[in-house]
Amino acid sequence: CIDKHEWPNKVGEKPAFMVTWTWAKDACERVGKRLCTGDEFTFACEGEQMLPYAYGLSRDKGRCNIDKPYVQPRFRLQPHDDCLKRPTCKAHMEELDQRDPIGAHPDCGSPFGALDINGNVNEWVEIPGKTAPWRSGLKGGWWGPSRSRCRPMVTAHNENYVGYEVGFRCCRDADGAG
Repeated sequence: CIDKHEWPNKVGEKPAFMVTWTWAKDACERVGKRLCTGDEFTFACEGEQMLPYAYGLSRDKGRCNIDKPYVQPRFRLQPHDDCLKRPTCKAHMEELDQRDPIGAHPDCGSPFGALDINGNVNEWVEIPGKTAPWRSGLKGGWWGPSRSRCRPMVTAHNENYVGYEVGFRCCRDADGAG
């Protein structure tokens, strides 16, 4: 079972971003869940019809928070909570931020009801069988002009990567276990 929304899974709030894979993994575990695997994310996104986009066969920038202009970061950002403590980092984070509130795009849903699974924030997933620090992948795409499709996965970032476009959602087993 995959969360309907990005973390914190609360309609009206903006999704978490600028978090490491490790932070996301710990956050899911604190609420009795876990990070989704790449395969779980793909299936939840594309459904049984194996759609390239959660909502269908063709890219539609009007349905999801995608295809906004890319803004080049001027410097490497710190994780979200650390960045908020530094005025320069916080101001730059606010310049870069183009997230929309959770639930703002009700037509950006998958066949299984996962909303904003394409766009808004890239989402951390776990890659089973890999070892630290390369157990991490990013799926779904973000607000920028990127892939924003179900199947592709970025595997070039390790578990400590902090990107201004990176968030996550949680999964749990159907029996309710993590």
